[in-house]
Amino acid sequence: MDVTARLGLAATTVVLATWPNLNSDWILVVHPTLYEVAGLHAALTIATDALHLANHLAAD
Repeated sequence: MDVTARLGLAATTVVLATWPNLNSDWILVVHPTLYEVAGLHAALTIATDALHLANHLAAD
C-alpha cells in the first residue's frame, strides 16, 4: 500500500512524506512523522500568536 502524510493548510495542502509500496507494519514507520507534524503544528500556532501580538503592538 502507498501511504502519504499531508498537512492541510488554509491555502494549500503540503505533502510531508510518501512511503510507496509500504508492505510492513506501516504504523511503526509513519508514527514518527505524525509526531513531527504535531510538533510543527504547535510551533506554527505559537508563531501565529506571536505575529498577531506583534501586529497588535505595532498598531498601538
